[in-house]
This record gives sequence, C-alpha cells and structure tokens, in this order.
Amino acid sequence: MAVASVVLSAELPELDGSLRWSQLEAWAVAMRDEVPAVVLAAALEQAQDRLIDRVCGPRWLPVRDLPAPFACPGCGVMQDFARKGRRSRPRRIDIAVGVVRLHLANVGCRACGRVFAPLLLMLDLSGRRRTDRLAVDLAELASQMSFARAAQVARSFGAPASTGRAHHAVADVAPLLDGIGAAELIDSGASAAVVILDGTGMRAGPRRLGIACNIALGLTARSGPRRRRRAHTVLLGVTIDQPWAAMGEQLAALDAPVIVVVDGEPAITRLAETTWPDTPIQRCWWHLPRALRWALYADKAPHPWANAKRAELAELLRRTAREHRTHSQALHSYDTFSASITGAHHHAATELLLGARDQVFTCLLPEVRRDLAWLGGPELGSGVLERVMRELNARTDIGGSRWSINGLRDLVTVQLARMTDHPAWRTLRQNTHPFSTISYKISTPKFNAC
Repeated sequence: MAVASVVLSAELPELDGSLRWSQLEAWAVAMRDEVPAVVLAAALEQAQDRLIDRVCGPRWLPVRDLPAPFACPGCGVMQDFARKGRRSRPRRIDIAVGVVRLHLANVGCRACGRVFAPLLLMLDLSGRRRTDRLAVDLAELASQMSFARAAQVARSFGAPASTGRAHHAVADVAPLLDGIGAAELIDSGASAAVVILDGTGMRAGPRRLGIACNIALGLTARSGPRRRRRAHTVLLGVTIDQPWAAMGEQLAALDAPVIVVVDGEPAITRLAETTWPDTPIQRCWWHLPRALRWALYADKAPHPWANAKRAELAELLRRTAREHRTHSQALHSYDTFSASITGAHHHAATELLLGARDQVFTCLLPEVRRDLAWLGGPELGSGVLERVMRELNARTDIGGSRWSINGLRDLVTVQLARMTDHPAWRTLRQNTHPFSTISYKISTPKFNAC
C-alpha cells in the first residue's frame, strides 16, 4: 500500500508567562478548519503522480501501451495514455471538513485524442463541486433548525456552508428518499401491530389555511422501564397536499395490523376501513373529548356546561383504564353519559357520540388485548404520532413564513426519514459515512533520542 507523507510545521511560542491556553486552543481550532482539507489534497496529488507514472511511464521517458485502472470516457480503452500536463486553475471541491483544492493532472488517449483528468474519473468527482457526505450533513442539520442556523453550525465545525447551500442540500437529498412510504423499504422483521393515522396543517402554498401533511406511523415495539416506556415506530406512509385516499396505495401492500388508531376524521376512518376491512378501529381518547367540545360549540351549548361535559368524558375514559373495566361495563358508562347529551337536545354532539360508540372501547375487546399483550397493551390514542407532528410543526412554522409546496415536501421527507430512522435514510447514511479503513500515524520528533 502506498504511503503519503505530509509535513506540518508550526511556530509555537515558548512556554512563558505570555502564553495562554486560549491561544493554543485557537491554534487547534484553526488547524481543525484548514489542515484536514490541505492534507487530503496533498495526499491525493501524491497518489495522482504515482498513478500517472504507472500508466504513462516516467516523465521524460514515456512508455507506450501501459494498462490503466480506468477507461477513456471517449472510446473506453484502458491502455496507451500520454501525459498532457496540469491544469492551471485548481479544482475546488467542498467536503465535510473544508475546501479541497486539487491541482489536477491530465492524460490524453492516443486512440481517440480525448484529454481528461483520471483522478476525477476514478473518484467519481467529474462535474461535482460538493460531496454527498457534506450534502447529507447539511440536510440533517437543516431538518432540525433554520437554513441560516444550520449553515452557521456547519461553519463552526469547518464545513463550507451557507444558507443557500443548506437549502440546496435538502432539495438534493430528498429525491434519494422519495420512496420512504414504499412497503418494500420497511424492515421485514418490524411488523406494525398498531397503525396510527393522523394529519397536521402546514403553512405552504397559496391557500390561506395552508396544506395538509398526512402521516401513517406503525408501532412495532416498546422498551424501557415501566414508567418511562419508549415506543419503537416505523414510517408507513406520508403525503403532502393530497387527500387521505392518496395514501391507500402506500398502505395497501402492508400486512393488516391488529388495530388502527384514528382521530375520528371521516376521511381517515374511511381509509382505514377500505384498506383493512377486517381490522378493528380505535378512536383516539384525546381527540374524542376535544371533538365533543367543538360539537357542543356548534350546538351553541352554554360554555361552562360544555367544558364540564368535556371534562366528564375525559374522566370517564381515564376511569375506564384505571379501574380495568370490561368492554360491556365501559359501554354502559358511555351510554349513560351520551344520554345526558341527548336529553339536552344537542344534535351535533349526539351524532358525534353515537358515531364513535363502536370505536371508543375497541382496545378493551378480549381478542385485541390478547393479540397486543406482547406490546404491553393496545394504544389508546395518537400521542406517539402527535409528538412527531409537533417536531414537524416546530421546524416548519417559523415566524409566519410560508413555504413552497415542493420545498416543504423535501424538508418533511428528510425530517421524517431522520426522525423515524427509516431504512432509506439508514442506507444513505451508511453509504456516505463509512468507517475509515485507511490507517495513519502521527510522528513527533523526540529530543535527546539515541
């Protein structure tokens, strides 16, 4: 294996009263920002010189018909190349640790006359000014903070970045994750026993109320201590500015879950019933009291009474779980509560409660509890997905800014893939962030050595 040698010299002041640790630390930070890229450029240029000598012969004694480890981009031959000098302007390449400036050497194909730089050809850098690793790093930062802040953080670690570059990185990485809702990309060993469907509004597009972001999340396992259980999830589907019916294609290829959790929106419930006709549906226990309050508002019910009824329904649901009631006992309490709403002649609230009756206590059915016993019990609400959507809204709803639909789609794609550790994201990270297999040694001179 070839060895590249680079000498680093520094004018270090003498250790006396004027030298401070902050000066040494500033020196180390400056080296972190400049030395890695310079060392890489020097090592590549040394390797380039050895390559040219091998395929063209010594500088003043060329050899014909020598084989090469690369092919001519013009005619495809892999031998008989001639030196064609160096390019006068260095080639700039932005990488994760700085800016690399390479002085490229050219060779010419004696068969077709094509002149090219073999180093760019062998490293797959032809026509590129930014590496994939830098793009993924910037996109990962930009999915967690504003583009300007992401560029500032990247620059503090020596990476060449700007607001525009962070924005372009998201746009470049998102198409590589375009199939995050495809069933074939989901881990085969992670079957989603519980599917949670919900959506959130986002400020994008020309419409005043923005657009909808619809997400399907699968619950695969729980871990951790009893009072701090952690949910393990998998992203099953996502749509931007599309109706819920558009997600049916993404969910159709999945195995039927044990239970589906919905918030009560008719379009979501209709999608769950159409996709998995035999799967029971659970109405979210957090959304139901909230929906009751809005229904009573539509019925023009007195506000104090409406708030009390909402609190009463929420307490009924909590008491059902706390006292481990059976399905029939829970339905009896629910019917008693519904009768108090019906008797007050509030039609919207009555219709809501009657429509939700068959789905409120699905989690108490014996067969559902049996099938989800290994998971620690069924999911009673969409809280797991609500936390994901809060993260999305925290990133996208910034200072009243309005996104383009395509820009929002790219950002949400990257952020969801990263948050759920999607296989497509994991594969992209592994391809762009491999472990280093190149060994190196840092030697320092020793004084008074024999």
